Amino acid sequence: MISSAILYQLVIYEILMAVLLLAFSIIFAVRYRQKQRKAIRYLSLTYLMFTFGALFAAYGHLIYTKYWGLILMDYTLVPFLLTGYFIPLDFVRPVLLFDQLTLSLVLHAEGYPIFLVYQWSAALIAAAIGHLFIYLFTLEAFKEVKRKYVVPYLIFLGVVIAFLIGNINITFNWFLAFTLGLVTQGLLIYYAIKAMRLTDSKVYKRGFLLVSFTALLFILFFMSYLVDSLIGGWTIFLFVGWTLALISAVPTYIGYILPDWFRKRYE
Repeated sequence: MISSAILYQLVIYEILMAVLLLAFSIIFAVRYRQKQRKAIRYLSLTYLMFTFGALFAAYGHLIYTKYWGLILMDYTLVPFLLTGYFIPLDFVRPVLLFDQLTLSLVLHAEGYPIFLVYQWSAALIAAAIGHLFIYLFTLEAFKEVKRKYVVPYLIFLGVVIAFLIGNINITFNWFLAFTLGLVTQGLLIYYAIKAMRLTDSKVYKRGFLLVSFTALLFILFFMSYLVDSLIGGWTIFLFVGWTLALISAVPTYIGYILPDWFRKRYE
């Protein structure tokens, strides 16, 4: 059971992450206006979608605080009424169905769109669309990517989003998002490392290495939240996840944009 203090800290942290992710999106947008490269535009849109994801996550946790008193009752009064004992909080979650009752209450009181925000589905849908832009970035940045896989990828993405809209099991939804991340980022890592091996330029070798490192950070982002969900929720991994997403923007910018100071250092 998370304390209200930690919950509000998490909301503030997610809002801060949204602001910083938006800043990187704007930086890429400015760079796109200068260079007019589609790949840079896709990077800007990627971080814009993760900005929405962070905002949806923060809003979902604010909805949680609205029902705080009722949720708190789940872990104190209800066990006592059922058993005559105050069951330790760590043992309550696995044996009570109150979480499902809370979900039903939010669904009927707030409506399905707000329910999707409460259940993290809205944040995951934004992240899934962000992965679409990462995939488009891969197609644009590495011309040798096989185009015949575009349609299967779009079908897979559509199936994932459909499940995110219709399914309320948050652990399963995080697993779907993690799988989508593995596919999308795996392709980016594969072609970045392949390009790194083919080029003789030290600058481009390090640039491609940084791009592949970015993809790894995105995979770890989804893994963090999947682990959080598997071990019961409300863990340090909630803070770790958004931090990884934010950090990923730095090697992305350096690795693909290759700013002048980076070129001078390795040329």
